[in-house]
Amino acid sequence: MNDLQHSHFNEDGVEVLRRAFDPEGTLDAELREIWPLIRADIADDVTRFWAPFGGATTPYRIGAEQLATLIARDIRYTERKFTEGLTPALIAKMIRRGRASSQDRATEIAFTAGLLRSYHARHHRLCRALAGDPMRLARLTHALYSLYALENSVLLNGAALARADREVGDGIEHRAKLEAIDRSQCWLEMTPDGLITAANANLLTVMGYPLAEIVGRHHSLFCFDEDRDSAAYAAFWEALRSGNFAQEEFRRRTRDGRAVYLQATYSPIRGADGRIVKIIKAATDVTAMRVAERSEAERAQRFRVEAEARRAAHESTLAELSTIVDDINAVTKQTSMLALNAAIEAARAGNHGNTFAVVANEVKSLSGRIKEATVHAAQVLNSGQRSVIG
Repeated sequence: MNDLQHSHFNEDGVEVLRRAFDPEGTLDAELREIWPLIRADIADDVTRFWAPFGGATTPYRIGAEQLATLIARDIRYTERKFTEGLTPALIAKMIRRGRASSQDRATEIAFTAGLLRSYHARHHRLCRALAGDPMRLARLTHALYSLYALENSVLLNGAALARADREVGDGIEHRAKLEAIDRSQCWLEMTPDGLITAANANLLTVMGYPLAEIVGRHHSLFCFDEDRDSAAYAAFWEALRSGNFAQEEFRRRTRDGRAVYLQATYSPIRGADGRIVKIIKAATDVTAMRVAERSEAERAQRFRVEAEARRAAHESTLAELSTIVDDINAVTKQTSMLALNAAIEAARAGNHGNTFAVVANEVKSLSGRIKEATVHAAQVLNSGQRSVIG
């Protein structure tokens, strides 16, 4: 209820009001004449006016201290109306009160109803005071309700101005949101039957069409044949016409036949009668992301194929090495047997077999070294096989 809204009401506006509500120019004097007759109970009028707005049980939840401040301020305001005349400052005050009352329709109605009750109460006091002077009563009654009509008109005008300001602000905000969407997303408007009526520059750029070439044509223009002829596409439009929105990633076809991928939301828009009047599509081009993902998947597949080929080659090499080690192991055993036989023959020959014994010892030593190398090779081979299996 704060009177914080600034009014742009000017002198010209005051003169228009004077001509409308005080054509004879007597209203200021008559209001000053009325004031002594009604002032005694003005505090009661104002208190009753503000009573519906005070207390924790009302929608406004105005506390006792704030309510007392409002009542004291309104008493001074009421005195000014009757004693100072229709000044620009007073009219601006009325407009600000109207703006304050425009928070919602319930508040506005409460203001206008409370104002009417206050003037009825003042008229009753005026009737009591002038019961013996009907001519004066008629004249001052006309002045009293002229002030009411003026104040109520200005109050309603202030409320209308406040609503207009909010509507303008809401409109600016709405346009700003639409412009932000238009800059960042692809946008398409269609009839419930799928005929294109409008599109923004982003969508035209992505799809490669001029606007004139798509308006009036069906949305299926952007679909590949297999998508357009599918049961899923027919069900998609049936769901939209039923009022269900769709949100997912869609594959679409550009003018030159390329595939693009759009993360899109199709939103049915209802008219005042509740029927679907249009379909709005807002989309983001995610083609680059999908291409990058596909490229990465292909690279990973190539890596897996190459790794599998290297694994197979490694296993083949290990198998060959295993055969070689087995062969060497067999030769080692045969060499050991030859060395043993040579040692036996050298012992039988006595001194004549010394040279033969030396050769036998060398063969035995060579056999031992071959055996050690074979064991080591087998260990390395087993380790390699475990690494392949693991």
